[in-house]
Amino acid sequence: DDAGGHVNNSLGYHYHGDTGMTTRIEQSDGHSAMIGYALDGYGLYAKLDDEDNEATELDECRGHTDDTRGYHYHVLSLESNEFLDCFYGAWAE
Repeated sequence: DDAGGHVNNSLGYHYHGDTGMTTRIEQSDGHSAMIGYALDGYGLYAKLDDEDNEATELDECRGHTDDTRGYHYHVLSLESNEFLDCFYGAWAE
C-alpha cells in the first residue's frame, strides 16, 4: 500500500520499507526519526537524518550504538523491499 506495507497469511500486516507515511518520532538532536521497533525490541529509525545524511559505521544488521538511544537500527530504502538485513538481538517466532 502507500505506506509500504501489506497483509499476508502468516505475518499479518507488515512493512517492506519506510515511505515517510508512518508515525515518526522526531529526535531533538537531528538524528533520524524513530519509526518503530524491530521484532527483537530494538528501535527502528529512518534511513536519513534531518540533513538527509545516512548513518555511518552501521553493523551487518544496519545497527549501531549512540549515547542517547543505545543500540538501534536504521532501515533500508524502500527499493530494497526490507527494513533490515538481520536482527542483532534474539526474538521468538
